[in-house]
Amino acid sequence: MQGIQFQENFIQRLPAGLGVEEIIRQLAQPLVAAELVVPDFADHVLKREATYPTGLPTEPPCVAIPHTDHKHVRHNAIAVGILPEPVEFADMGGDPDPVPVRVIFLLALSESNKQLNALGWIMEMIQDTPFMQALLAMETTEIHTVILNKMKERGEI
Repeated sequence: MQGIQFQENFIQRLPAGLGVEEIIRQLAQPLVAAELVVPDFADHVLKREATYPTGLPTEPPCVAIPHTDHKHVRHNAIAVGILPEPVEFADMGGDPDPVPVRVIFLLALSESNKQLNALGWIMEMIQDTPFMQALLAMETTEIHTVILNKMKERGEI
């Protein structure tokens, strides 16, 4: 399998008022359109999210990393969503309080080593609070460039 696909149109500034399901479906659309994932990819992500939530209570902004089983992925890809206001995702660690998420990394990874590598550099990014706060204000072109450079540094593309 090749590296991870990450195109500028995989980054979306989402409108206010969306719920978790709408967010995941909207982020999955360009991946489905590019035939990087199966047509019902979002359904599989939502099913997994219901059982194994992905909200991370990091320093603001909080993050979610929804994903699903590799069999629903044709080619590795990542989509990013930026929200104007927090949306409550269930906590990955099982805390009953929801996580007020503003940044979503939707992972479509077909190999477990890619999942671990991607989670590694995503965790590095989300632990960099000043970077994550700056990410909220960046234009999609800048977000694409910055994340693409981080992926290149890690040999992901």
